[in-house]
Amino acid sequence: MKKLYLLLFTSLFFKGAEAQAPEKYEMFSLDAGTFFPKRPGRDITVNFPYTVTSLATGTRDQQTFDGSLRGKFTSPAYLLGLSFGVVRVHHHVDVGGGLLREDGGDHGFYVKGGYGYSVPLGGLAIRPSLDIYYMVEKNKLGTIDNTQKEIRLLGYTAYEQYTKQLDDGDGGTYEATYDANHLDINYRRYSFLANPKVVLAPRVTGRFVFGLELGWMLQVSQRCNLQLEQTSTSSHQTNTVGKVSAENNGALSGPYAAINIGVRF
Repeated sequence: MKKLYLLLFTSLFFKGAEAQAPEKYEMFSLDAGTFFPKRPGRDITVNFPYTVTSLATGTRDQQTFDGSLRGKFTSPAYLLGLSFGVVRVHHHVDVGGGLLREDGGDHGFYVKGGYGYSVPLGGLAIRPSLDIYYMVEKNKLGTIDNTQKEIRLLGYTAYEQYTKQLDDGDGGTYEATYDANHLDINYRRYSFLANPKVVLAPRVTGRFVFGLELGWMLQVSQRCNLQLEQTSTSSHQTNTVGKVSAENNGALSGPYAAINIGVRF
């Protein structure tokens, strides 16, 4: 009798699973996630000498830049973005991007791509998946006045003007020159992360798709640098004078959870 019940249960389960297998469709979804890095990062302090030459008076001064980021790198971190997914029976592929922010004020953006395989289970679909994230974080350490001044620092020179090559909208380019207003010293962190996860989703019966994700962020690689970036008050166009490598800072590995709300078409 027990064997008969077991056989009956197994038969019903697989028939139900077959009937509830995902269809072929595409979807856009809003993704809101949180993860808890074990080592989100340390405080940053940067100081170095630089030389300023005034083009108005011809004087040259030796000065010291002092900048710091304190309490910026904290846990948890929050993700909010959009993704586009393609579902073909059991196979699920998606790409997307969005914004990153930590409670301490660290912020940036990310792009991601992933693959999952859906396994129907009653009224649910369980989807083991792997996503790859590329995260870029950028924070300003400080600013140096660049108006009618030439600045020499860290082996680079920030002139009083900079030229950018821009698209003219007709397939060509043109050059535009801007007066520099100030020179920002930015701290940037770039991270590659792998996110093995399991997605739990109710059976898709209408246009809306919902999902709950549980996983773990694993940092694969990281690099950091100081960016020397000129800005102008007359345009949003900026100019990167140079980049200086910095030590790695923390590791973004830790538990992860997210919810998805999507529309299929």
